[in-house]
Amino acid sequence: MKILNKNLSLKLDIIVTLINGIIVIGGIFILNGLIARLHGLEVLGEFLLVKRTISSSMGILLIGLNIALPNYLSRNFDKSFADNSYLIFLIFTLPLTIFSIFIIMWLNINGFDPSYFWYYVIFSIGMCSQFMNYAIYRGYMNMIGANIFQLIGVALIPIIVFIYASSLYDSLLWIGSTITFIMTLSYLFRNQGLRLKAINIVKLKKLFLYGFERVPSFISQFILLAGIPIFIAQELDFDSVAYFNSSLSLVRLALIIVNPIGLVLLPRISNKVASGSFDEINSKLLILFKAGIFFSLMATTFCYLNAELIIKYWLGIESYKGTQILKFTILALPFYTFAGLSRSPIDAISERGYNSVIYTISAFVMILILYLGKLLQFDFMNTALISFFVSYLLTAILSMYLIKKFYRSNFWNYELFRDIILFGLIIIVINYLLMGISDLFQLILQPAIYLLIGLIYIMKVKTGWLAELRSLLYAK
Repeated sequence: MKILNKNLSLKLDIIVTLINGIIVIGGIFILNGLIARLHGLEVLGEFLLVKRTISSSMGILLIGLNIALPNYLSRNFDKSFADNSYLIFLIFTLPLTIFSIFIIMWLNINGFDPSYFWYYVIFSIGMCSQFMNYAIYRGYMNMIGANIFQLIGVALIPIIVFIYASSLYDSLLWIGSTITFIMTLSYLFRNQGLRLKAINIVKLKKLFLYGFERVPSFISQFILLAGIPIFIAQELDFDSVAYFNSSLSLVRLALIIVNPIGLVLLPRISNKVASGSFDEINSKLLILFKAGIFFSLMATTFCYLNAELIIKYWLGIESYKGTQILKFTILALPFYTFAGLSRSPIDAISERGYNSVIYTISAFVMILILYLGKLLQFDFMNTALISFFVSYLLTAILSMYLIKKFYRSNFWNYELFRDIILFGLIIIVINYLLMGISDLFQLILQPAIYLLIGLIYIMKVKTGWLAELRSLLYAK
């Protein structure tokens, strides 16, 4: 069990989180495809609506503890912050979760059946427990433990449950109760129990105020991620919800890049700020931002060109509507990536809730576009997709401004532009040349070719950001 509590270097933390991110995303792909094939597209759409709605509200239900706990715990590894966080969880999060599900039922949102009120509550508590568990391991910089339990909660348990459960609601019940049990035991194990004597009003206040100040940001992120699926469920059908949420899952491929960088850097930047210096983090941050921009643009190009094949072999359905939804949704990937990369460094360097301002503005713009589109009687799906794209474009622009202000980072240069254009053209040309072979083989062969070319280029390049990225990866 010592491996769960092991501290690694920044490099190994990023590698471990990167590998786990790839596995988790793969697990989510398997889960979505499994549900579509075993239970149908409508059940997938309903499940993704429930999951997206609840997961997007985690920061609100936890009152920012998922950010506050790793921020304060990482500074001096003071265990009492974990005790105080758990008390806030019991006093505020549990009642707030029940109240939130009640509000959803009261609003009569399509996709939530009032007959299964407590099933939704248990599922929500399970997700809250998982986020709390991830927060404590992240705060101690035990990224092996954090990632192992994330994989268990996000992918393994849901896949096993959906294979054997007879209905969506049974699945929600079993997933929620199993995750709650496992994550609670894990939290208490890492904290070596729960010490009532460690409860301190000063620390309670610190945790609560730090998290509460960021609640507007979480509300806005909830609107940005869950707003569109909820609106689609009310205006259209669950098939459309399934296509959009599945496309959004591809956009959230950015988490493969964002998680290793953002989740690992927040406690480390906080630690450097507490010690009075973060200059050594600043240069590494610049390299990683460039990597995030580059790889997200390459992923966008690949997914856009292969949207039809992805929908066909992922969900087992050929659909023109699904293809068009994926093509437009994936355009937000680079902006989603940059905003995600910026969030933790901005939170770590300032006590003020700058992210709350950014995401509130973007959420307001999303709602405004949806309202104007409905007022002018535009096609709802097109309006929803445009509002999603524009809101994340705005989020990225505002995040870029703050990163440049706080870290004085100028990440755009000739080498980055050159590599983006070069590799973008390579993807387009290879995609065109392979069009004659079988669809499935094309979908498998393309990424292998791109990976091989990319590795050769990274190993051979002598100067520029890719050479710096290689040096960072090889650093001890």
